[in-house]
Amino acid sequence: MEKMNGEDINALAEKMQFELIETHISWILLGSDEVYKIKKPLKFSFLDFSTLEKRKNLCEEEVRLNKRLSPEVYIEVVPIVSTNDGMAIEQSGDIVEYAVKMKRLPQEKRMDILLINNNLEKEKIVEIATIIADFHSKVETINDPGYGSSMTVKNQIDDLGNFREVIEKSCEFGKKVDLILERSGKFINENADIFDKRQKHGRIKDCHGDLHSANIFVLEDRTVIFDCIEFSKDFRYIDVASEIAFMAMDLDAFGRYELSEIFVDEYISKTKDTELRTLLNLYKCYRANVRAKIAAIEYSQHPNNEAKKRIEKYVDLAERYAKVL
Repeated sequence: MEKMNGEDINALAEKMQFELIETHISWILLGSDEVYKIKKPLKFSFLDFSTLEKRKNLCEEEVRLNKRLSPEVYIEVVPIVSTNDGMAIEQSGDIVEYAVKMKRLPQEKRMDILLINNNLEKEKIVEIATIIADFHSKVETINDPGYGSSMTVKNQIDDLGNFREVIEKSCEFGKKVDLILERSGKFINENADIFDKRQKHGRIKDCHGDLHSANIFVLEDRTVIFDCIEFSKDFRYIDVASEIAFMAMDLDAFGRYELSEIFVDEYISKTKDTELRTLLNLYKCYRANVRAKIAAIEYSQHPNNEAKKRIEKYVDLAERYAKVL
């Protein structure tokens, strides 16, 4: 077998009696106590899961990197094998795929679900800001000028243009994409010196890269932040302002503007990085751009109304930030 497909994964989930969740880049098998995350054999402009060797290496990277913030959740990389009885995980047989094995946490404690249910205390936002400030103080500072530069950030934002056709087809928001890219590009060109300054001052770090509420569990005794970016240094070697903007944008998207402000204020109070505010709306725009792009990828794979609504939501939000740049 060259690679697993959706039918293989469905059969494996049914055999194990696990719930199957599909994202744009992964299949996730949910058991009562453990979770297995399998990378789809895909290649995009921003990731390459095209070979088994690459997927194995990136599974190992995922475990290594996520142990920085959630060591108790990420267990190990395990093989998926072909047996006489079909596919199996952690058994003997010919290896056909690899999965990241994780401890399952209670879904009802996921931060996005708590936000939907209006059940998140502002003290938890302060706690998250404190965790991230401490995390940023300890992770590697990236001195390579290629990361966090104005050109790198512009190229990342401009990638939304590659999905303009899908966005226009799904909800006729192509002109909004044009405005987002035009305003963002103009701001970056006029403020290129700030990006250089922040690079020289050590603000580019080996960050989490995907800091939003669906990647956080708020438990009674602790807060667990998981699922950092493993597949691209470009998305992880970023200005801390970009990391903070993602969480702030996500809270804005839930309509919790007061929590967004608390999060940013607390982070700045801990780090003294007041300059962060200068780039906050640009990076919020970029992060909404990213969420719109993910929804567009999902729509292109499986056209559906839920993905369409998310495209509309995040393109509108990105446009709102772009208009105040």
